[in-house]
Amino acid sequence: MTEMAPDAQMRALKSWAVERMIDGTGTPWAWFQFMKLVEVIDTFLEAGEEAGLTRPARQPVVDPAHGENVVAFSPHWRSVSTPGV
Repeated sequence: MTEMAPDAQMRALKSWAVERMIDGTGTPWAWFQFMKLVEVIDTFLEAGEEAGLTRPARQPVVDPAHGENVVAFSPHWRSVSTPGV
């Protein structure tokens, strides 16, 4: 599989979501979720450089104890601290 730029990945994801909305074969709440996903993607694409879409994505850290399907959570990935968490 060829590595895609983050903005190309977002455009591909948007196309996928729009196709699902047009199909109309999902549940009623699925359409709403796809619509919200498209809105978020549009916001990221509009922000462009400010959203970091021109920088290559970081490779996930795979925890060998859990296998390749599980990506280990790292607290330092959080950019905002949540009080009480």
